[in-house]
Amino acid sequence: MKNVIIVLFTLLIPVSLIAQKDKPYLKTIEGITNKMIELISGDIGEERNWEEYRNLFLPTAQKMSLGVNKNGEERVRVMNLEEFIRNVGPLYKRDGFEEYAIGLEVNEFNGIANAFQSYYCKNLKGTYEKRGINSYQLVYSKDRWWIANTLFTAETEDAPLPEKYLFEKNKQSTKKN
Repeated sequence: MKNVIIVLFTLLIPVSLIAQKDKPYLKTIEGITNKMIELISGDIGEERNWEEYRNLFLPTAQKMSLGVNKNGEERVRVMNLEEFIRNVGPLYKRDGFEEYAIGLEVNEFNGIANAFQSYYCKNLKGTYEKRGINSYQLVYSKDRWWIANTLFTAETEDAPLPEKYLFEKNKQSTKKN
């Protein structure tokens, strides 16, 4: 029985990797970055597809945030993927969450890329709403893009999102009348 399980596992892993490799969103930076925020978005009580989420990232990827804690002190929070899923995932399910891109700026060279994805997000309970920038470090390998790391920070009164990081249609919402 143990040998049968090993053989099945060995056969199914390559099929899974091939199926993931052929997903069109893995072929472009815009596709993979949009898929990341799509996978964390969902209704209150909705379970997220964490396996598909994990497949966007290199196994050693980190998720980092720059912000201010409750005491007003600056902080950098660093988590690996499993810590993120364990610590933040339940909040997405409990409160619902919606995030979408409002801008994208990409720099790419020879299989590496950095992308600034401006975002708008909110929880569906109405207690959280922010804009900011997701910074992605990406690697092109094995005929697809992988997210190596992410770092995000929210817009503040002292640091509003620069218009150069917004899609044209989103620039109007930041202009003062």
